[in-house]
Amino acid sequence: MARTKHPAVRKSKAEPKKKLQFERSPRPSKAQRAGGGTGTSATTRSAAGTSASGTPRQQTKQRKPHRFRPGTVALREIRKFQKTTELLIPFAPFSRLVREITDFYSKDVSRWTLEALLALQEAAEYHLVDIFEVSNLCAIHAKRVTIMQKDMQLARRIGGRRPW
Repeated sequence: MARTKHPAVRKSKAEPKKKLQFERSPRPSKAQRAGGGTGTSATTRSAAGTSASGTPRQQTKQRKPHRFRPGTVALREIRKFQKTTELLIPFAPFSRLVREITDFYSKDVSRWTLEALLALQEAAEYHLVDIFEVSNLCAIHAKRVTIMQKDMQLARRIGGRRPW
């Protein structure tokens, strides 16, 4: 059976391990290293974690932002896009691309109706999704989870479904 990505599942609600915090020993100032003063200076106190008045400073612990495990967000996006029927490519860039290609091949045709552009975009997105589906099957057949360029090339070479 082919390997597939599975969402991460925790078996227990155990608290994460607490990291031990070690205080750094105060570094002697330049004067103390040179054999000078024996009193505590402001630099020694700040290194030890106390303020000038002698009270300990509160250490503010900043939390790391929450990150999902690799693949979790991708699977969520796949489920979201499979539920919708809206077009995924923005209309304005697609329209500019169609007009650019049209100008390259023919100077006579310069105007497109909205319905024609929408039909062309629908067909283009269907074709891309079809190629991705077939290339995913090729990757699974090769016992891989990740789609590679050679899977896309094989999917295009095989051809596959052509409903129109």
